[in-house]
Amino acid sequence: MSKASLRVYFVVHEGGRRTGTLVRSWESFFDAPPPSAFGLTDEDVYAELEAKLEQIRIEESEPLARYLWTEPFSTQKVSVDIHPLSWVKKRAVIGKREIPLVLSYAWCKQEGGGFRVMVPRIGAAFVVEELSLAADVIRQTISAALVGESPRWIYDYRTAVDEYVTEWSPPVVARARREAPKRTDEAEADELAKVADDLVARAAKGKLTPVVGEPPEWSTLRQVPSWTSSVLLVGPRGVGKSALVRRLAFELASGAGAPPGTPKRKLWSTSKDRIVAGMVYLGMWQARCLRIAEQLEDSGDLLHVSRLGDLLEAQSDGAAIADFFEAGVAAGELRILAECTEDELEDLRRMRPAFLARFEQIRVPEPGEAEAIALLHAYTKRKKNLDVHPSALRRVMRHLRALDRGMAFPGKGFRFVDWLAAETGPVGATPPRVLYPRAASEAYARYSGVPVTILADDVPSGSRELAGMLRARVIGQDAACDACGRLLARFKANLVDPERPCGTLLFVGPTGVGKTELAKQLTRTAFGSDRRMIRLDMSEYMLPGSGARLLDARAGSTSLATRVREQPLSLVLFDEIEKAHPEVFDLLLGVLGEARMTDASGRFVDFRTTIIVMTSNIGVRDRRPTGFGEAREEDFTRQVRAFFRPEMFNRIDHVLSFRALAPDDVMRIVELELASAAARPGFARRELRLLATDAAKAKLAELGYDPARGARPLKRVLEERVLTPIAARVAAEPGLRGRTLVVGVAGDASADVVV
Repeated sequence: MSKASLRVYFVVHEGGRRTGTLVRSWESFFDAPPPSAFGLTDEDVYAELEAKLEQIRIEESEPLARYLWTEPFSTQKVSVDIHPLSWVKKRAVIGKREIPLVLSYAWCKQEGGGFRVMVPRIGAAFVVEELSLAADVIRQTISAALVGESPRWIYDYRTAVDEYVTEWSPPVVARARREAPKRTDEAEADELAKVADDLVARAAKGKLTPVVGEPPEWSTLRQVPSWTSSVLLVGPRGVGKSALVRRLAFELASGAGAPPGTPKRKLWSTSKDRIVAGMVYLGMWQARCLRIAEQLEDSGDLLHVSRLGDLLEAQSDGAAIADFFEAGVAAGELRILAECTEDELEDLRRMRPAFLARFEQIRVPEPGEAEAIALLHAYTKRKKNLDVHPSALRRVMRHLRALDRGMAFPGKGFRFVDWLAAETGPVGATPPRVLYPRAASEAYARYSGVPVTILADDVPSGSRELAGMLRARVIGQDAACDACGRLLARFKANLVDPERPCGTLLFVGPTGVGKTELAKQLTRTAFGSDRRMIRLDMSEYMLPGSGARLLDARAGSTSLATRVREQPLSLVLFDEIEKAHPEVFDLLLGVLGEARMTDASGRFVDFRTTIIVMTSNIGVRDRRPTGFGEAREEDFTRQVRAFFRPEMFNRIDHVLSFRALAPDDVMRIVELELASAAARPGFARRELRLLATDAAKAKLAELGYDPARGARPLKRVLEERVLTPIAARVAAEPGLRGRTLVVGVAGDASADVVV
C-alpha cells in the first residue's frame, strides 16, 4: 500500500486560471469548507495551500490525518438538465426551459468495498455499492438543489474548462504520517467505540448488572466465542435473553475457556438507532457500517443487538444495515449475537429468510413456576430493605401471570420487585419490610392500578357487589350493570379466556342514557381510574385509510396500538362503532378474536388484559323518540345482528340494550351531579354546601332531559342555572364561607339560587 498523501481537486476556468481544493473526509454536518486556493498555475495553488496547511498544523484546529489518502482518485463527467427560474404574470415559477450542465465528480474504490464519490464544487460526498449508481445520485441531488434557481447563478456551473485530481506530498505531510499512519473517515481509530458499549469492559469494572440464576441455555451459549456462526436468542420479552448476554460478557471478562496468551474478545452492544445517529449526508451511515464490519472481522469481537429485526429495517434509501453485514456473517468472519421474540422471528422469516439462515437459533423458554419462584426469591434477597414471605411470592406471581401478559417470567417479577424496593425506601431508612400475601396484593394494586377488590381472593366481592358499584354512578340501567358485574366477577376469578380480551361488550340504546358513563364506571371498578379508558370516536375513522391510523407506531403517536402497548390494563371504548370504515372492522376481527394486533412497524400489540366496549345507536333512529316519563324496555339485538357481519357479531360476548330514562332516573342523576359539583375545590375551600329542594330537583330534571338527547343537556343546565349564579355571588362576596346554599324554585323565599 502506498504512503498516505494529499489529494487536490483542480477546476480550470476560462482564461487558464484555476482553483484547487483539498479533498477531506467528512466529520460533521457543520464542517467548515476545506482549504482552497486560486492561481495561474498548479504551483501557485500548491504554494497557497501549503501555507494554509502549515497554519492548521500550528494552530491544531483539526488533525491533518483528515486530508491524507491512500486511494487513487479518478474523475468522470455527468450531464444534468436543470429547470431554471421563470416568470408568469410577475410570479416566480419553475420554468419549462432546460439548462444542460456537465459536471465532474471524483471517485475512488474503497478497500472494504463500495466506491466513495465526491463533488467538491457543491460539497457533496457519498458511498455507493456500484460506481454506475453515482451519476443517477448526482443528477437527483443537483436537480433538486438547483431547480427554480436564477439562470445566471446556474450558468456559473458551466464556466469550468477542465477538472482533475492530483496527488501532492508537501513537507508538512511527513509529520502527519507519523501522527496518523492509518486514515479513518472520522479521525478516530475505533468506530465501534462511538456506537456501541463494550460489555466485557463494563463487566470487568463491575458496572454490569449481575445475573440471577443459571438457565440451561447457558451451557450452549458459552460456546459462542469458539463458534464460526452467528447466534439468535429466541424467546418472549422478559424471559432472560439479555441476561444470557450479560452472563457471556462476565465469562469473556474472566478469560475462562480462552487459550493461554490469546487476547480477550470483546462483546459490543449496539442498536440500529445508534448506528445511524448523526449520519446526515448521503452514504455516511453505509460507510460507517462498512467500517464496523471491517473492525469486527479483523478483531474477532462479537456484536450484540437486542432486536435483529431492526438491522433488516429499510432506511430512507431502501438499504438496510444487514446488507453490509451479511457477507461477513455468511463467511463466519463477523459474528452477531442477536435477540428476537417468536412473533418477530416469523416476520424475519418472511422478510429475509436467507439472512436468518446464517444464525444458529437458541430457544429461551419461560421458566416453570418452581424455577421462577426460586429466581424471584434469589432476586429479592439482593434487596436489603425487603423481606418477602414465600407465600407472598406465589401471590405476586399469580397476579403477574393474570394481569401482566405482555412480559414473561422472570423479567416481570424482577421489575415488580425493583418497584417495590424503590417504594419501600433506601436501605437503613426503615427496618426490612416483611411482605405477606395480603400486603403483596395491596402492593400490586398500587403497582398496577387494579383495585384490591378485584385482585385479592380474601376480599369478598361477588357479581352482585361489583354490579352495585356500577349502579352507584349509572342510573336506570340495572340489567346492563348486572351483566358487567358478572364480567368483573369472571375477571376477578381469572376465569376469562386467556387468549381473548377480558370481555367484549356492545352497548346499544338511545343517546344520553348512560352508555359512556357505564364504560367509565366499569374502568374505575376494574382498573382503579377512568384515566385507564382509551376512548376512540369512530366518527373520526369513517374514511378509507382509517385503519392505518389505528396502527401508527411512530414516536409520539397516540394511535390505538401505541396507547394499548403503553397501558395494557385498560378499557378500550369504540364510541359509535357503526360509523367506522369497513377496514376498521377488519382490524377489530383480530382484536376481538385473538386479542392481538400488529402495528405499522410489525410489532405485536397484546389486548388480552383489555376490556373492549363498543357503543352504538343501531336501531334507535328507527324508533319513535321516547318522551319524558315514557321509559320502556327495548331489545336491539335483532338490529345489531342485521348490521354486523356474522364473524364480527359472534366475537361479541354481550349485547346490552339500554332503555330510555324514567323521571325517577333523571332525578337521581340530578342528585349525583349536584353532589359531584359540591365536591369541587371552590366549594371545599370555602366550606360551602349545596342543598336542593325536591321542587328544584324536579325542575332541573325537566330542563335537563331531552327526548332525542337523553340526559346529555343536564350538565349544561346545572352549569347555567346553579353553578354560574353561585360563582357570581362568590365573586361579589369574598367573605362568603361556611354556609349551606339552598337551590330552589321561583317563589321559594329561602332559596339562594333559583332555577
